[in-house]
Amino acid sequence: MSPASAYTCTDRSIEDILITLGEQYHLIRPLNAASGTLFLYLALDRGRSNLAPARHSLKRLESALEV
Repeated sequence: MSPASAYTCTDRSIEDILITLGEQYHLIRPLNAASGTLFLYLALDRGRSNLAPARHSLKRLESALEV
């Protein structure tokens, strides 16, 4: 059995997208809005940031927004 066939994912929606550069993280979190597709974008300094709290902060911000 190949690793790909062993993996089953029922939820295929994108939670967030991470782009890593030499000194930066870029987090993109898609939002669902009645007026179209929106997203939150956050750029972080890699040496001074922590991804886990940043992702949780974006999630909290998303839930607080009224779009």
